[in-house]
Amino acid sequence: MTFDPWYAVLLAGLVIPVLLLVGGVRDVLAYVAAYFFLFGFGPVVSYLLGGAIYFGTNTALIGRAALGLLLAFAGVLAAGLLVRQRHDIAAPATTHRFPLLPVVLALLTLYATTVLVLGGTSFLAGTKLDRIDVAGPGHYDYLLFEMFACALYYMAGGSGAGRFTYRLNFAVYVVYCLSTGERDFVFVIFSLILHRELTRGGSFARPIGYGALLLVGATMIFSLRGDGPADTSQVLNQGSVLFVDTWVMTHVPSVEPFARGATYLHALVNLLPGHAQPALSQWLVDRYAPGSASGYGFSLTGEAYLNFGLWGIPALFAGLTAVHRLLINRLDRAPVYAYASVLFTVAWMYGFRGESGSLLKTCVYGLLFYGALRLVSVRVEEPTSEEPEAVPACVSS
Repeated sequence: MTFDPWYAVLLAGLVIPVLLLVGGVRDVLAYVAAYFFLFGFGPVVSYLLGGAIYFGTNTALIGRAALGLLLAFAGVLAAGLLVRQRHDIAAPATTHRFPLLPVVLALLTLYATTVLVLGGTSFLAGTKLDRIDVAGPGHYDYLLFEMFACALYYMAGGSGAGRFTYRLNFAVYVVYCLSTGERDFVFVIFSLILHRELTRGGSFARPIGYGALLLVGATMIFSLRGDGPADTSQVLNQGSVLFVDTWVMTHVPSVEPFARGATYLHALVNLLPGHAQPALSQWLVDRYAPGSASGYGFSLTGEAYLNFGLWGIPALFAGLTAVHRLLINRLDRAPVYAYASVLFTVAWMYGFRGESGSLLKTCVYGLLFYGALRLVSVRVEEPTSEEPEAVPACVSS
């Protein structure tokens, strides 16, 4: 089946203004969709304009992959229109103090600082993989815990110690990411900015400006990884979603049958200690470049196609959109919703270029992390709804 990619680009691009028109300029989903558009359709546009794209992308299937991305946007739009964002969302009230929060943030700060000091100038040379080796075996666990920690945005504002350790930890986290060539902090900052402006009632022109700056920063990091120029082609080629999607569509079902939901079952089993399942990124490497040390990531659209073909894509994204909406709409109801809303937004943005296993792991383990802090929390006699002061310093650092 042939499909003109330009139609997919134009139709998917219309989803963003439709969401803004229906839900208003404060509709968080519209800005998350804009991120998906850049990381999903950026390489498609680059190819159509004659620019470079990810090596190994099956150009014969770009039209089909673009159709899959369009179906993802259709799922986002359908669920986004069905479940509307509330217009009266306020800052969540401070109902509990979290005594362990400053301790956890201080420990994360100490860990990252120790790694950076011991690594020294080794972080200034070599490839990303070389820098990760310098960081040590705890690298990815640290990044995961930082997602949890940064999602404590609203909880950290409940005390002076919480605000201070949050700011300090965030600053060290950004330095750590820059030193190891990771872009995780970009998704964290964007989620924090969206939530801050939503609950403060401020103008969403600020998130747009910050988003543009974050895009430039992400492009520079991506450029430094590959020792290439930070030009328009680099801006449009953020990640390998198009490569993954075209490869999966080449391989499935012609070589291997549809998984019929097996990867989602594996994602659930993977949550159990001692039942680790192979990552889809490794599944791809084993078939595309056996023995290679390089990582190609994966994509939520590619995984949905791997399981159920094209029609699995809109169903998945409609479900994820509904969850996102429900969390946003309950943000000011209880601390757990505020935490989960920030974390899910980060995990969804990060997982767009990953797989359900990482998305689910982040959310479930993140809730367990929050639960541990909540167990020793202290209830506030008179809840307040003051906006935390921790984040403005974090996002402007």
